[in-house]
Amino acid sequence: MYTLYSMSGSCSSAIHALLVSLDVPVTLVDHQEVENYRQINPTGQVPALDTPDGVLTEGAAICLYLIEKHNIHLECDEITFHRQMMFNYATLHPAYSKMFTVHFAMEPSNENTQLMTLLASKTAELWEILDQRLAQHDFLLGKQVSVLDYLLTLYANWGNTFPYVTIPLGENVLRVIRHVADLPTFKKVAAKEKMRFSLPSAA
Repeated sequence: MYTLYSMSGSCSSAIHALLVSLDVPVTLVDHQEVENYRQINPTGQVPALDTPDGVLTEGAAICLYLIEKHNIHLECDEITFHRQMMFNYATLHPAYSKMFTVHFAMEPSNENTQLMTLLASKTAELWEILDQRLAQHDFLLGKQVSVLDYLLTLYANWGNTFPYVTIPLGENVLRVIRHVADLPTFKKVAAKEKMRFSLPSAA
């Protein structure tokens, strides 16, 4: 029913987990193995989802499509859901994107390490916001795991890319991540994608 263009351990893995939880047929394709992938998604990024209604890009748009298409019940009101989803996709994800850019595109130096330390501190502030919310809720949207909790778990794993900086996650965040990482759905996705998952030692 769907073809998901993905990269192991990226935010596309959360879409993969959502599809697995829905128990709908999905073909997983590593976007790096697609010669003309930019014709599918001009940005070259993942995820992209080939659906009966056409190809969708942008993780948030794909989430909204699947929620509507499969009548997924939301435990919170629509405004809260949109706010939490965009905090994930438009605030926390870009914070890590900045760190990836510095880490992979710039030569190691004292100045770059200082910049990474600053970026890590700013990212930690975002996790603190989520930790405060999770002090009042079992999961981001209520009492059940949602695609947003899968996203948090994947983002946390990204911290292993930067072992030389500290990004504290908070005890409530860690509680959720440990729970999600132990779910059969997450384990199935990790096995299918050959994903390496672990909490950063400094989390």
